[in-house]
Amino acid sequence: MTLSEITVSVLIPAYNEEESITGTVEAIRKYAGMVKAMEIIVINDGSRDRTGEIARTLPVTLIEHETNTGYGSGLKDGLRQAQYEFILIADADGTYPLEDIPRLLAEAPNYAMVVGARTGAIVKVPPLRKPGKWLITRLAEYLSQRKIPDLNSGFRVFRKDVALRFLTLYPDGFSFTTTITLAMLTNHYKVKFIPINYHRRVGKSSIKPLRDFTNFTILIIRICAYFKPLNVFVPPALLLILAGVTKGAIDYTGFLDPLAEGRLGLFGIVLALTGVQMLFIGLLADLIDQRMKL
Repeated sequence: MTLSEITVSVLIPAYNEEESITGTVEAIRKYAGMVKAMEIIVINDGSRDRTGEIARTLPVTLIEHETNTGYGSGLKDGLRQAQYEFILIADADGTYPLEDIPRLLAEAPNYAMVVGARTGAIVKVPPLRKPGKWLITRLAEYLSQRKIPDLNSGFRVFRKDVALRFLTLYPDGFSFTTTITLAMLTNHYKVKFIPINYHRRVGKSSIKPLRDFTNFTILIIRICAYFKPLNVFVPPALLLILAGVTKGAIDYTGFLDPLAEGRLGLFGIVLALTGVQMLFIGLLADLIDQRMKL
């Protein structure tokens, strides 16, 4: 499939983006002639400024929420309404290099998802977010056993039919992109990461680092437990069993307390049994997961 044969629905979630929504739509429309068909869907997520008023004057399909329901909620509504085979998502805040749209679309026919990874020469990520972003990415890589250059980039293209398979898993908040990344990687879909630049946003960000870090961490563990339960349960289970056996050996030999020689301490037994229980939970979860795939 060539670029001229692609049909694409562009989803732009917008919350208080009156300063940049027009420029974003105009920048995307420049590439409409490169593909067979393109529609642009703007989701005005309860903006309190003139975002909705401005969007109504633009050549787009407009979805309006009366209240702010969240980034993921807006994308899910756009995904349900989208007509075409490929879905391109982009923020309305001017951070992503929209001139790279042809690069992403050119690779789209060969993959389930193509992600614009913020690993280019110019990446303007606020310093406060970097430690949390690094930790979350390492956790996701460890649990999914896949290399992830950018876990939650908001600039990507994916196949609509594949994305709809995981629709019930997508949260309403910023974790939509994290969820779809992990869902596709843990289910062995082909995903390509393309390095892009990342600019300072226009306007004020609605991301709260501490709250979102906690939510992302819980989400990563939940998604990996759903698709890759052994990766979540087996490592801590083995650590608990090892710790229990070690503590039992120390107690039995009287290494720390000669008076307790020949006896097993309760704490060591509890550690080992907890590990065994967790191991069986992981095996049961994996059995259920494999059964559901039949």
